[in-house]
Amino acid sequence: MEMVVVATVGSRFEAELLAAKLGAHGLLWEIRSRQLLPPIAYPFGALDVMVPADERADAEAVLAPDELPVMDDEGRTVEVLDVGHTPLSPTLKALRVALALALLVPAAVALALWAASALRFFDVVR
Repeated sequence: MEMVVVATVGSRFEAELLAAKLGAHGLLWEIRSRQLLPPIAYPFGALDVMVPADERADAEAVLAPDELPVMDDEGRTVEVLDVGHTPLSPTLKALRVALALALLVPAAVALALWAASALRFFDVVR
C-alpha cells in the first residue's frame, strides 16, 4: 500500500494530534520521521503524517481548518481581522535592552571572577 504525506509538523505531539483526528474519522495513518538515524523513543525534528494514497482527499478534508464563526458575549457573530505582528514601541524596546543588560552584566562579572580564580588555582597568575 502506497502512503502519501498529508502533513509535515515539527513535533511528535503535533503529529499525534493530527493522527488522532484522522483515526477518529476512520482513516489509516502513519507517522514517519525525516531523520536519517533510526527512530528513537521520542523522535525530534520534522515528522510526516501519512495516509494511504486512495484516502488522501478524505484526509485533506479532515485536516482542513475549521471555518467556525467567532461569537461575542451576546452571541453575535464578530468579524475577525488578521492584523499580524504588532511592532514594539520605543519604550518597550528600551526596556528589553535594559533587561538584557541587567542579566548579561552580572553573568559577565561572574564569569570573569570564575576565570580569575581558575587561573589562580593553576598558579598562572600571582
